[in-house]
Amino acid sequence: MTVLFVLLVLMIVPLLAGVSYFGLTVFKIAFLFVVLLLLYSIIEILYLRRRLRIGRVETQAETSRGDYADFRLAISLKSLFLPAEISVSAWYGLTDRTMEPEQHLVRRSLVPGREEEIIISMEARHTGWLQLDEVNVVLRGLFGILQSKYTYSPAKQEMRTLVLPLASFDSTAIVNAMRETKDGNVERKRIEDRSDEIDTLREYAPGDDARRIHWQVSARLQSLMVKQYEEPLEMRTAVMVDEYTGYEAMETEWECEQALNRRDLLLDSAAGILREFLKNELYIRLDTGERSSVGIFSKKIENLHSLRRQLALLPVDSTPEIGTMILHELDQVSADRYLLLATRLSFDSVTAIVKLKEQARYVSLFYFVEEPPAYDMEKAFERMRLVGVDVYVYVYASSRILQERKK
Repeated sequence: MTVLFVLLVLMIVPLLAGVSYFGLTVFKIAFLFVVLLLLYSIIEILYLRRRLRIGRVETQAETSRGDYADFRLAISLKSLFLPAEISVSAWYGLTDRTMEPEQHLVRRSLVPGREEEIIISMEARHTGWLQLDEVNVVLRGLFGILQSKYTYSPAKQEMRTLVLPLASFDSTAIVNAMRETKDGNVERKRIEDRSDEIDTLREYAPGDDARRIHWQVSARLQSLMVKQYEEPLEMRTAVMVDEYTGYEAMETEWECEQALNRRDLLLDSAAGILREFLKNELYIRLDTGERSSVGIFSKKIENLHSLRRQLALLPVDSTPEIGTMILHELDQVSADRYLLLATRLSFDSVTAIVKLKEQARYVSLFYFVEEPPAYDMEKAFERMRLVGVDVYVYVYASSRILQERKK
């Protein structure tokens, strides 16, 4: 129902009064014209509704942060000759606390038998889900007296795409972490099976294979000594991510935007680290606090996409503190190198990082902050550096550029 329809209905009363009081032909003609126009509009809109075909809102399943996601809606009119007018309004940002709600409006004339594709473009500003909040399609006839409205919402249809983090991290710290190996990215590991080289000798224990007894040394020492061998083993790296920024506690639009920007840069950096290791075919594992991911190492660059998806699917502020993840890892250290990325750091986490360094060959911390750390945190950094932890601090500038702070 439109304003024009209401005005026409209201005109019936004075026209009918004029016909009954004055009996003039002009009132009769005007009254008949208004009635016929209303009847035509009702029949027309009912007919157009039956002949209108609206598809589903479709979009690509994934996109990268910074790109534009296109939401497409196909509309066609299957009438014999009647044209129609449509307007499509799409709302987004209704549930986004970092922006004011915005409306995308498109108007088109529908020609019978021709399909129109409505494209709604949205910028993928933050990693995670990008969603249209509401899509309204309004159909009008030739005179626009009556209209029919169709509404799409997330409750009726999924209208979202997954925004993946950028795999970018321009830092010499990654190069340093990759160089923390010996024998060309290979470590030596003692094993019980035979190999090409002897690592060391030890006293015989019940159950040892007699073929491993070193008879010459045993005769000299007057005690059975067993040969213990070694074999090459590729080093394994674990990347632990804590993306918590306190977004849910933020109140203003600017604070929410800053929090998500810092989170985006951390996730971009994590994806960049994963890319560099996979490009060099080094074993690496991503840990975001989900126990199901522990123990799954990748070394093929083809796995980067699934790891970026894992980062993108993280709900905001969902990861446990980095110290909590380390405590679970200390039960059974499964990697030789640990790269820790965090936006928060407690003193309990610092203690856990120090303990991790006692068991792992290499530990590096990448700390993302909006302002330079306070004095107490600087002392915590020194404590970690003293035990051999590489600490890198990255300050998120107002220009949205991540700057590595020099020591």
